[in-house]
Amino acid sequence: MLIKSHISPAYLLAALATVTLFIYYRSSLTSRVSSVALSHHATRPANETLGFAALYVVSGPGSPRRAGLVANANVTELELTIPDQVKWSDEEVQNFRFDNSSTMLKGSIKAWLSHRLVLQAFLDSGLETALVFEDDIDWDIRIRTTQVPLAAAAARTLLSSSSAITSTSSDSYWGDTAQWDLLYIGHCGDYFRSIDSGIGVGYSHPSDLDVYKHTTYTDPSLPDWTDLHPFTVSLFAALGIPQQKRLLHKSAFPLCSFAYAVTRHMAQRLLTELAPAKELPNDQQRAFDIALLHACLRDDVRCFTLNPEIFHHVEGESLIAGQSADVVGIPPVDKAAAEQVRYRKETPNIGCGFWSRDFDWKGDLKMLEYFREEVSRKGICLKPGRH
Repeated sequence: MLIKSHISPAYLLAALATVTLFIYYRSSLTSRVSSVALSHHATRPANETLGFAALYVVSGPGSPRRAGLVANANVTELELTIPDQVKWSDEEVQNFRFDNSSTMLKGSIKAWLSHRLVLQAFLDSGLETALVFEDDIDWDIRIRTTQVPLAAAAARTLLSSSSAITSTSSDSYWGDTAQWDLLYIGHCGDYFRSIDSGIGVGYSHPSDLDVYKHTTYTDPSLPDWTDLHPFTVSLFAALGIPQQKRLLHKSAFPLCSFAYAVTRHMAQRLLTELAPAKELPNDQQRAFDIALLHACLRDDVRCFTLNPEIFHHVEGESLIAGQSADVVGIPPVDKAAAEQVRYRKETPNIGCGFWSRDFDWKGDLKMLEYFREEVSRKGICLKPGRH
């Protein structure tokens, strides 16, 4: 895994105890990624930034999750850019509120400020695309060998102009950037309506897809329906989506901001127009992901959702330990999957991920290389009872 030098020296010294970091600067991704032949790309592993110009991580100062994230990224050889964050003061938090009647929680404000800082860092870089994700996410070991190549091929089919299909630009790996603004790669559900309005069977129907630009494709890395999030299964059954299929569609009602890709144009709009907080009404000011949702509901914003997602947030420590989790007060999407997560020892909609800690290489470089070769490059799960 390669990591950009946006991390404070103090944190690097601490991280060196558990992970090996290689710092380098690349001049271009053009030679590594192009979109001249969809079938060819679909069989090639994605590069270390998953076909985007960079992977940006939202991670607060001294985050206890960062070391684990970096260690997992080492196994799948992802290159991360982690901009330095600041400890937001009470004054900065208060200044961010719309007015004294704002009900925004302090944690939500700090997260919003942190996302804005990362988006600005992306704009300052001069790059054209970025995948932004939070530091408490999980992903499948086959993300580079299977999942991203297939998803990007579907995106190129759905989101590319005829000129982009023959382009050599790295930015067209996920489709022509003139055709999309934001891609939800990681989320907690896009159920085509609010959760309060009902999910899946009895509420959604195959004809609902007719309203949205979409495509489906086969992904052999997807878990069987018995192991997918209950809400996802209900939605796919209602829409008539077969097993082992992913759906890429115009965003309908996307929830959470675990991992989202943006173009330069969209990042600028988020900072100045779509998510400036103070200029938003109170019902849209509750959290950054709510601001993204409302932005994507606009006619002039082109958001697309990968369903099921390929990034999902990591569940709590009590679930890892197999203890009874206190599900009172947790979000309804997490609550619905809590028992399944304990049973599977996997995060929702992930087939073979890192949350179980089976691929914790504990600073052993030989073990790291073994996991890279067998787990990441060959896609062998290696977990007890798996085939």
